[in-house]
Amino acid sequence: MSSSILERGNDALKVNRPDANRHLTTNGSNWLWAVTAVFALTLLGWLAWTLMRYKAKTNAHNSKHGDKIDPQRDPQIGAQRTAVAVNPLYLERIFHYLWSLAAFIGFISYFTMAANLGNTPVRQYMHNDGNESQTRSIFYVRYIYWFLAWPLIVTANLLVSGVSWATIFFAVFLQEIWVVSWLCGALHAARINTGKSYTMLASFLVLAWMAFPIAWGLSEGSNRLSVTGEMIFYGILDLIAVPIYGTLFLIYSKRFPPNLWWCCLSCSSGMAFSGRGEDLGKMDEGINGRSVRL
Repeated sequence: MSSSILERGNDALKVNRPDANRHLTTNGSNWLWAVTAVFALTLLGWLAWTLMRYKAKTNAHNSKHGDKIDPQRDPQIGAQRTAVAVNPLYLERIFHYLWSLAAFIGFISYFTMAANLGNTPVRQYMHNDGNESQTRSIFYVRYIYWFLAWPLIVTANLLVSGVSWATIFFAVFLQEIWVVSWLCGALHAARINTGKSYTMLASFLVLAWMAFPIAWGLSEGSNRLSVTGEMIFYGILDLIAVPIYGTLFLIYSKRFPPNLWWCCLSCSSGMAFSGRGEDLGKMDEGINGRSVRL
């Protein structure tokens, strides 16, 4: 039995045969399976991290603040501060939820691409032979992944910046247009011509995302890269954008105040706060038009 397991190879392209001239190869599929495994391990690690960290952190937060609440003096403030101290949703657990969901979507997407599914042949003109057109496998499932996962990344970063929800929605909308434009360009058969904590994290993400237009221009945009080369390029970038960057983000989230995301939500709702980013941790919910110091 063990020998039969060792002899097994990647039969994805035999089961789901390519239907384009330029298509994914077995080596490319092997790479995609490796990326799929990284996304799966990242997802499991983040979920375990969330459960272990916040059970201990919630207990520590309760012991620190629970005995300082005087409900008799101000029941409303006492109830609000008790909720902040007890409910882990008032902590930065929202970031773990966002990144775990992005990793889960990435896992499904790369599993689909590794199995040579979620693609369609599109007729495109080769850059070195303008008179002869060929078909190329366009993996539209990747664009679905970007469309669903990138808004989660944008939201997580902008929650740290302290901007309003209106700004977050606007940024997400622009990002969705970006992805849809790429998908439209990839599916269009045409002759190709050319194809502090917050500052550090945002800069890293911007630099990583700047490489995506380059990858698109070299692959779907101009057909200069093979489908396997395209998968390797995109796979590296997606690993940087979610597992690597997400881990850095969650490590840095230890520096964020526990009610940061709730403060940002309250700011956009007209509650009384001042400051941005990490300074928001100095303020609790605005109650009856007042600012309550922790």
